[in-house]
Amino acid sequence: MGNFYDELLGAWDKSNATKLKARKYIHEDEIEWVSTPQDEKVGLLVAPETGFETWGTESAVAEIAPGWNTGKHAHGEEGLYITQGEGFSVISGKRYDWAKGTTLWVPFGAEHQHFNTGDGPARYYSVTCSHLEQFLGIFKLEQLETCGPTDNIVDAPVSADGFDDKGRRLRLWWDEAPQVRSSEDDRGLKQDPDAPLLADEAFDTTMSTHHSLMIHFMRGNGFQNKELEISGILSDDPHTHGGRHAHMEAILYILQGEGYSIVDGEKIPWRQGTCFHVQGPQTMHQHFNESDVASHMLRTAPGIRMNFFQEIAEERFPYLWFESHDHIH
Repeated sequence: MGNFYDELLGAWDKSNATKLKARKYIHEDEIEWVSTPQDEKVGLLVAPETGFETWGTESAVAEIAPGWNTGKHAHGEEGLYITQGEGFSVISGKRYDWAKGTTLWVPFGAEHQHFNTGDGPARYYSVTCSHLEQFLGIFKLEQLETCGPTDNIVDAPVSADGFDDKGRRLRLWWDEAPQVRSSEDDRGLKQDPDAPLLADEAFDTTMSTHHSLMIHFMRGNGFQNKELEISGILSDDPHTHGGRHAHMEAILYILQGEGYSIVDGEKIPWRQGTCFHVQGPQTMHQHFNESDVASHMLRTAPGIRMNFFQEIAEERFPYLWFESHDHIH
């Protein structure tokens, strides 16, 4: 009969077997849309409930009908990205206007509610960490109001710069986000497979060669997120592929383009509306854009990776870089 230490010795293999069986991607037409007190129409993407093995996070998409608002509630930290429409959110009593391409951060425990002021549906991508919070015993969801038609516009002071009263950024407009475009000199660079470059030792070099264009959202820019990060957009020009690399967990949501990714040797097809999972802790992957338009991948990473494990575990599970982006041959 085994003991606790025997269980620990087998934990790595057990974890890898579980991840191998887990779901790797979900397409838009596979979303199970439901109605909740918070959202009249919402569907889970990469989440344990849909068969994924995540680090305690869940991602979702939700729609707000014209003239409607979501419910008002409070829970843990949340990141949002507006994929369609225009409106505003009231977070901790302050108003933050938004439009397509806006990134929002909801601090832990902050009361918040979203309003659609446009003529068509508004849609947003959301990432939260309720499973991680439940494991830690700190998850508390409070429903304060339910969703429905907007009878009265909430009278709340407007944040002109996207920051709250504590000096934290809660909103980033699309045109405020820093953009890093690679040059022709960055294309086709390769590393020795047996001696890959440690990305953390040459961050500026590797970040400029991963993709044709990188747009940065919640990595810096005044955000003070800890649990999660909507990092930004990874973009590859038509008929090019991104760099081949390996790192800890990430979630990619396709906003534009069509192609595939090779993740740990498995081909993952994607198109607009696809969401897929790079499991980690050191999963090799590369993205291939086969379409005639630039691909736009919205990248999410758990903050427990960015703000904790990536730093303390980098010697055993380093971020590795093998090849830069280039044309598809």
